[in-house]
Amino acid sequence: MLDQTSQWYKLQYPECFVNEEARMIQKTMADFTDNEIMPVRDKIDDDLTHEKIITPILKKLQVDLGCQKNMIPKEFGGNEMLSIVTGALKQEQIGRGDYGISMHSAVTDWCWTPATLAYLTAPSQEAKAWGKAVLAKFAPAFTDNELRAGCFNMSEPESAADIENLTNEGKTIRVRAKLQGNEWVINGNKFWASNAGVADLNCVICNMDPKLGKDAFALIYVPEPWPGVSHGKPEVKCGMQADRNNATYFDNVRVPKEWGLQGPVAWQLFETASAAPFPLNTGHMVGILQGAFDVLLDYTGQRVAGGRKINQHLDAAMIIGEIASFITVARTSFLELAYEFDHPEIYGDWTTTSMVAKAHAVHSMITRTASDLILKGMELMGCYGYTRANLYEKYYRDAPVAKLVMGGSHLGYFAVCRQFYDLDYSSFGPGKLADPTKS
Repeated sequence: MLDQTSQWYKLQYPECFVNEEARMIQKTMADFTDNEIMPVRDKIDDDLTHEKIITPILKKLQVDLGCQKNMIPKEFGGNEMLSIVTGALKQEQIGRGDYGISMHSAVTDWCWTPATLAYLTAPSQEAKAWGKAVLAKFAPAFTDNELRAGCFNMSEPESAADIENLTNEGKTIRVRAKLQGNEWVINGNKFWASNAGVADLNCVICNMDPKLGKDAFALIYVPEPWPGVSHGKPEVKCGMQADRNNATYFDNVRVPKEWGLQGPVAWQLFETASAAPFPLNTGHMVGILQGAFDVLLDYTGQRVAGGRKINQHLDAAMIIGEIASFITVARTSFLELAYEFDHPEIYGDWTTTSMVAKAHAVHSMITRTASDLILKGMELMGCYGYTRANLYEKYYRDAPVAKLVMGGSHLGYFAVCRQFYDLDYSSFGPGKLADPTKS
């Protein structure tokens, strides 16, 4: 972590974006990363059961530091840490150590986002009552002294990022929910969701009937363990071992009616919740790139080639300088975006065409470019770069995942285009799927 008294720190985290409270939380997260994650970061991806390294770290982060209750309102015992700037700084620092651990924490916050937004900000009394019911039922478990996890259970085997493509308006969702008396009945499969299989609470993205469009969209909270909910085996990935990705199966899952919300108000909350992670995951990627840069800087400052240190070769300095420059630009961009998210009264709601375009533009460009720059750095590391013990390859493996979340960079660039012209990238229309609302 940069010395907060240094000029470089002040230039990287200017006061116009970062207030004193956010600065203190950033320092806490940075110290936690340095003390708890960095000493074991080369071993995290080998902890297949999570028992030796990952779970103890998560307990310290989520329980001892209280991060698992960040998105829970104070009225229900939470921290009510709603600042996107503060959240993005937190994810940057944890991501500097391990993207999987950072993602686990971020997705628990994401799980709570719809209910908390409904309770605190929704104009609809129906939505407020739903948020209150969910918080009253499940918040106590997340504010006690046991490690808990939340899952924003959205993606599916058939449609994947099509659900995150909001121009589809939820019509591709195949997990079905229906009301029977005072219960929701849920059937279908989800896939790839972070924290699936280890979560104590799921926010499940459902569709009651594609023919009804947004009127049939539903957000339903399902706790675990729960009758009818089961999981496949954890996916084996190139990195991010601390972030579990499992299939989730819903077989006639029945939950009380008050745990679900349907219709346009639920869709509006989903749109807002879907936008919230853009500054956060961009912060993740800046943290990943910073972690890789620190390893690269240390290595090239010690390793000698051609009679002098690698960082004294001008071609090496070009790559090092390029990465350092991009970190500066990227950090400014995600802080600016997060600040704009924190001030919708000035810059507009997160779901406006312009804000969505801005969020995708920042997220897609940074996550895509950072991954390429880490590959460039590998050229200076040589075989030391791809050896587990030398740390760099960890960031090399994590970076490609960061650019694929939130629908991926292609979907992001499509959303950017909509600010300038009417690009049709929905799944429905001539030569595409039949629009169920028009059949």
